[in-house]
Amino acid sequence: MPLASLGWLAYRPIRQVSGLPAILADVESHLPAGHPYDDPDRITTVHECTHGINSLLRNRYGCPAFYVLNDRAILLHEPKTTLSAAANLVPLSLRGEVYDLYLVNAQSDWNDQPSYVFDEWTAYTNGANARQQLGIQDRQETVRYALEFCVYATCVARAANSSDPQTRAFIMWQIERVMKLSSGSEYLEHLRQEPDAAPLRGFVCDYFGVHWSREILGI
Repeated sequence: MPLASLGWLAYRPIRQVSGLPAILADVESHLPAGHPYDDPDRITTVHECTHGINSLLRNRYGCPAFYVLNDRAILLHEPKTTLSAAANLVPLSLRGEVYDLYLVNAQSDWNDQPSYVFDEWTAYTNGANARQQLGIQDRQETVRYALEFCVYATCVARAANSSDPQTRAFIMWQIERVMKLSSGSEYLEHLRQEPDAAPLRGFVCDYFGVHWSREILGI
């Protein structure tokens, strides 16, 4: 796993926050006071704050940017494809609960910015991280949706025919992160076994490497 090739951006807190659990203080401290992203649900707060931070970073650096907690962000090139092209590459057996919302309906706003998939992916993954850290027993769907985005992000890379090592390393790192937050998934069994997912399995092995694909995804 080429973690060393990831060019992390250090994004330090812009203000001090006290009296909150660590993961909430993390995202809150990277946004200005009075921001509109708080929610009564703590997982949703982390999810929405992630979108807010990603937006701040994108505006600052002029490129897709994603905050992954602990003062770290990643800057990427916009994939040279469209959201609709990526959506068309998702096998029918892997079009999960949020496929229509984020890969079909979102085309009206984000078709030319398929990095939108990475934005939602990091928000759901940070939310799943909050669920784990805070010991929340419900809200299992946030982990399930993060797993779906492992496939959707990979389809963005496939649609773009991307050889960008930063994008590949980030997707691999994110998949590993999601797998550590999950206790198993019927959803990924479709990736491993369904006939219509065979072309995607082939891409996964070629793009990420056979050993990594076997060790991390069981392909």
